Amino acid sequence: MVNGCFWHGHNCKRGARVPKTNTNYWKAKISRNAKRDKKNLALLKRNGWKALVVWECEMSDQRKLSARLRRFLG
Repeated sequence: MVNGCFWHGHNCKRGARVPKTNTNYWKAKISRNAKRDKKNLALLKRNGWKALVVWECEMSDQRKLSARLRRFLG
């Protein structure tokens, strides 16, 4: 799963930013997204799937990302 840092509430610089307008709406929206992600990952695991979450901010370091994907895929 590839998650956008802002949209899914990642704890990086991009994910930590808060819009200046409609702040309460966005905080609630991002919180709901993160909650849904957690629920969906648990459901996948319960059904025997392995899932890897790749954050948007991790996409820029191709060597590190490639190594992480190889480890995950075995």
